[in-house]
Amino acid sequence: MDRPVTSLCVVALLMLAAMAIAGCASRGSEAGMGTLTGNVTVGPLTPVERVGVTPPVPDPAVFTSRKLLLYEADGRTLVETIGIQPAGYYGIYSVTLKPGVYVLDYPRQGVGGAKGLPATVTIEAGKTTRLDVDIDTGIR
Repeated sequence: MDRPVTSLCVVALLMLAAMAIAGCASRGSEAGMGTLTGNVTVGPLTPVERVGVTPPVPDPAVFTSRKLLLYEADGRTLVETIGIQPAGYYGIYSVTLKPGVYVLDYPRQGVGGAKGLPATVTIEAGKTTRLDVDIDTGIR
């Protein structure tokens, strides 16, 4: 076999081995991560909701137009802006994080707000932390 071809094969094998090692390392770091997840309710959607009457199914934009903010434990350093997925009465959010303490908040948008936010959450490696959010539209 020609020497340049053999050298090229050795270089290619070394590159493949390096990529495989890097892939394993990244999978290992994901294993050390935790997940924050939850459901979001938004309402009321009409000025008067009656007992026993099913409220209207919200337009997907009711959820997708809103965001949650995730901060470091100091409550000021933004880690992630979390989009809310459209899904009937519930918008689902999920984010993978390094273990630690975070603060989940909802940006104030005029009238309304989110009950219980800001909230401190602790993320543990390999575990899912659930925090549901109830956004009040302020419609009365």
